[in-house]
Amino acid sequence: MRLALQRGIVLLVVILALSACTTPGVSLPFSEPAAAVVDGHSIPMKAYQARLQVSRHRDPFAGIPEAIPSPAPAQRLEDFTIEQLVHEEIVRQEAEKRGITVADKAVQARLAALRSKAGASTFDAALSRNGFTAASFSAYQRALLTEVALMRAMASDRARSAAGELKSGATFASVAARWSDDTGTFARGGDAGWLRPADIPEPPLSAAVEALATGAVSGIIPTNRGFTIATVLERREDQVHLAVILVLAPSVELDSPQATAAWFTKFVDDRESSLRRDGAIAIKVGSHAGG
Repeated sequence: MRLALQRGIVLLVVILALSACTTPGVSLPFSEPAAAVVDGHSIPMKAYQARLQVSRHRDPFAGIPEAIPSPAPAQRLEDFTIEQLVHEEIVRQEAEKRGITVADKAVQARLAALRSKAGASTFDAALSRNGFTAASFSAYQRALLTEVALMRAMASDRARSAAGELKSGATFASVAARWSDDTGTFARGGDAGWLRPADIPEPPLSAAVEALATGAVSGIIPTNRGFTIATVLERREDQVHLAVILVLAPSVELDSPQATAAWFTKFVDDRESSLRRDGAIAIKVGSHAGG
């Protein structure tokens, strides 16, 4: 009887221990360690190590001297890597707040397009040369697609704000100065000079300008560069004197690197600064570990 009672007590202790391990909110003793925690969301150490391999292969600091020589140069790569992942996690969280998620199908389509463009053997060799595995490159592309989707959603909001100011009677030049990301024209009130509509590289914008009456203002025109609002100041023969407001939000292109609007970079930087002030970012790796 005593042996049966002892076994019963042992069994009860085991059941209680297992129950405690599965209680929501209680960390499992064998759970993967985090490289960083951003506003309650962990960046797994495994993801950090995979990206660090990429940083080591593609060293962004190669050939760039340090302003203050570091006793441990490798820490620069560690810091760069975790900062990149923190940036991506902030973007992911902001996208999630807007209901933006990147489906597996979209990631696979992106990977297939890249592989097709380069050729399978060249593509695989490039992954290896740059320190990527198939899994880490897929995660990298998901982060890119998420950032592009968030930037485009925010750019659409900015374009609507610009359009609203124009409808309220603001001058085109003042709205361009406030909202346009076109560095070549915003300081001139959006004035793009004289050109032929057929020479405009974005087909939607070219078609809209062709049909636009002198003095009229277009609606918001989506293009691969972002969102454009245009007005024709004058016309002569086959040319138009054009002014534009461009809110930058490029789509993902296969042939060229993506530009990032200054306002988007500032948004993410400000969000990171706010989280750091609130103690909501904990770094576990690199020279800032524990900060």
